Amino acid sequence: MTEPAHDGGWTASVAGLETARHPDGGLLVRALDDREGPVLHYTRAEVDAFVRGVRDGEFDDLAG
Repeated sequence: MTEPAHDGGWTASVAGLETARHPDGGLLVRALDDREGPVLHYTRAEVDAFVRGVRDGEFDDLAG
């Protein structure tokens, strides 16, 4: 699979994911153990909406 262009290296997380910034301001996400697999591309607006939702407690029911 062709990796989308991005302006930096991938950063691993403890959740088994890697993230990278896309030049358009968005965020790329892929599975750490499947680097040849699909890459999700979230726009800056989508990331901002998600962060606002976390801060507003919209996902508190998902936290164990």
